[in-house]
Amino acid sequence: MKVLIISHPSVNTYNNMGKTMLSMFSCFEREELCQFYIYPMIPDTDKCGSYFRITDKDVLRSYYKFRVLGKEIEITDDDLDKHGLFENSNDKKIYQNKNNGKPLRKLARDMMWKLSHWNIGALHTWIERERPDCIFLAPGYQGFIYDIAEKISKRYSLPIVSYICDDYYFVKKPKSLMGKIQTSYIQGKIRKMMRQSAHTVTICDSLRDSYEKEFGCPTSTIMTGKSLAEFKEASPCDTVKGITYMGNVRCNRYIGLVEIGKALKSINERLKTDYKLYIYTSEKDSYIIGLLESVPTIKLCGFVNGEDYERTLCSSGLLLHTEAFDEESIDLVRNSISTKIADSLSSGVCLIGYGPKQVASMAYLIKSQGAFCITEEESLEGELEKILTDKELRNSVLEKAILAARENHDDLKNSQRLKEIMKKTKKTEEKYRDR
Repeated sequence: MKVLIISHPSVNTYNNMGKTMLSMFSCFEREELCQFYIYPMIPDTDKCGSYFRITDKDVLRSYYKFRVLGKEIEITDDDLDKHGLFENSNDKKIYQNKNNGKPLRKLARDMMWKLSHWNIGALHTWIERERPDCIFLAPGYQGFIYDIAEKISKRYSLPIVSYICDDYYFVKKPKSLMGKIQTSYIQGKIRKMMRQSAHTVTICDSLRDSYEKEFGCPTSTIMTGKSLAEFKEASPCDTVKGITYMGNVRCNRYIGLVEIGKALKSINERLKTDYKLYIYTSEKDSYIIGLLESVPTIKLCGFVNGEDYERTLCSSGLLLHTEAFDEESIDLVRNSISTKIADSLSSGVCLIGYGPKQVASMAYLIKSQGAFCITEEESLEGELEKILTDKELRNSVLEKAILAARENHDDLKNSQRLKEIMKKTKKTEEKYRDR
């Protein structure tokens, strides 16, 4: 069996989606995988036997060069030691522009792809050489990636397994006209893809239930597996010096981080302590950075990956997951579970969850009892003081976290489940062809 992965980023060791795919396909041999992706990056892993890339720039250039210059990506030994999100550093400003999330830009990007000739001979030569048996589609919020999967699926009679880790369907319609148009457009793409999918894999049970009920497609939950080399034993500290947050600070998460920083400042003043909130992020937005730096207890530490990421995570006093409390942010992440949760529960370090209880990540942490959860903004300071000063409480939470990690975030066990789904999908399609 061979799987064609279609996604925005490549499989990699540092980007959230890249790490998720690396974990999900951990039990697959590299000869069983090939990938088509569109992000302007070079994989830092040879997990897939072959990679083919067409970027936005390739598509844009085709409007004056009259052809799309997509290509197979050859990985060198040097590439395996590089962990940059962009092959060309100049692309960073373009892809991390905060206006990219605006509805008009999303629609313009979709139209740019739709009107281009991305469906090139080099891509088909590559697919025909690789001879995949099925497609694993990790789509997202842009419509063109659904079109790509649909065309390849129809041309080569390949069944599709769709992977839903972020929800763009069961969301409230935006107030703006362009927001409504863009949301309706992507919802239409999702409806069409669900009808064409042989199976759907979701990241949590709430998504599974919603998609199965709405579309009637066979649906399974496979939670994100850990990216750590192994499950860590509990390593509780007698005394805690601070809290570590690693990852994306957008979707208004930075607001919660500021609140926690201010609560730590108040605790320090009362108890004569020196607790800090250490934030590891690649965020560059000057407004967000300014807000975080304005709080004296917050220390910005930059972005870490690979061995540095695992070392930092597992040597922390306390870890933090947070989600924003405003309605718009709740709607954005209602059915999403951060990829960092799997690693946090597997790290041997006690995890704090701060956010509204109605979002999937917090609901999961509450149900599994894998984290010390704070779900009311008014009780933040008092609850933080409890977990910072009570070793027995931290130990109790940590015991349940280890159980949750082994039950839900075993990367090999979860990958084997995915492999069985892909095999059954392939067999079903073979029977269909024989009719």
